[in-house]
Amino acid sequence: MIVRQKGMTFMREKDQKPTILGVSTRPVEHLKRVWEYPIIWWPLFCIFLLSVVSTYLSEMVNERMWADLGVFTPFVYVIVLMGLLFGIVINAGIYKLIVWLAKGDATFKQLFSATLFITPITIIGVIIQNMAVVFFHVPKDVTVTSLNALIRLPDQWHAVLGNIDIFVIWNLILTGLLFTQVGRMSKRTSWLIVGVFYLLSLIFQYVGSTINISVSWG
Repeated sequence: MIVRQKGMTFMREKDQKPTILGVSTRPVEHLKRVWEYPIIWWPLFCIFLLSVVSTYLSEMVNERMWADLGVFTPFVYVIVLMGLLFGIVINAGIYKLIVWLAKGDATFKQLFSATLFITPITIIGVIIQNMAVVFFHVPKDVTVTSLNALIRLPDQWHAVLGNIDIFVIWNLILTGLLFTQVGRMSKRTSWLIVGVFYLLSLIFQYVGSTINISVSWG
């Protein structure tokens, strides 16, 4: 009887651990599990695997540019993976600062784990875009999952519409839920921060595109 109870307890704990698919499809439930079980290695391995696929497709999309660089291809993969890991650590640090300022309740490990679990959405979006370019010959400046694939506007507005993307918005939603479910912040503060960040990203996208256009015309 005792063995059976221990087995049931083990299975229950195993079932309650978060999964990448669960975080993407049932984020409220699974991000709560991240707070209880801040897993690191499994989501990190999945991210690295997706990044290798994404980098391979990027090599196919930008074959001429990669050839002009003249670098050892495996070295590029190592740099990409190291840069990705560094970026995730920075993001988790920023989230930790936000949670601390908002008087939330989460450790760096919990936030780092949550960041790992929401990152695959962004990489999958990049993979889909690269696959569209490679296999369906979609122009590189058209993001198939964004508004610029449906609405054609000139110059900098085209880039802004590219940021109104299914996967970008999905990632923003997961970030907001990360603040509420893992960071234990208030919903109002969480969504206000996410909304401000997204608005700033659109503004920076517009300004950056305007500067690039001005330089190219100059």
